[in-house]
Amino acid sequence: MKRCLVLLSVITLSFAGAAVASVQQGDVELDASFAYVNENGADDGVDITAWWVSAAVGYFLTDNIQVSGVGAGVWTTIEDVDTNVYAFGARGRYHFMPQNQIVPFVGGQILWAKADADFEAADVDGMLWGPEVGARMSLNQVTDVYGVIQYHMWDGDISDVLDNGWGIFFGFVHKFK
Repeated sequence: MKRCLVLLSVITLSFAGAAVASVQQGDVELDASFAYVNENGADDGVDITAWWVSAAVGYFLTDNIQVSGVGAGVWTTIEDVDTNVYAFGARGRYHFMPQNQIVPFVGGQILWAKADADFEAADVDGMLWGPEVGARMSLNQVTDVYGVIQYHMWDGDISDVLDNGWGIFFGFVHKFK
């Protein structure tokens, strides 16, 4: 009998974290992530494979809808040329099942991006936009981890250098309650 009671207690406690809502209306969050990105060069251009870092401040308008201000950057070397890409803009996400411990979401982003290299002709800017899909998991009441897959499309002068690409992002979220 004691074994069954202990087993039942362990199973019950493993689901205790799911009782706390992962995301709620009015939550303000700070998130930081890193990513592996693969961007395709435009018109026989050089493809970029690099590490990407980003940070965002988000606010939940409802239990499901989040809007965020985003900043991101890539610092890499392409064909022996140091290249930097910076991006700033906005992101929106729709969270499914916000009361669960694991919360899937879909979203999109639009960012102004600038790429500069050690030689003057490579300084270009434009827009980075595209959809994303991911999930987040609550570790405790103020900390979540998440994973996201993004598809990137480039417009403006920067599209002369970059065509499209994708990224796999992993990050941490700190919620201000």
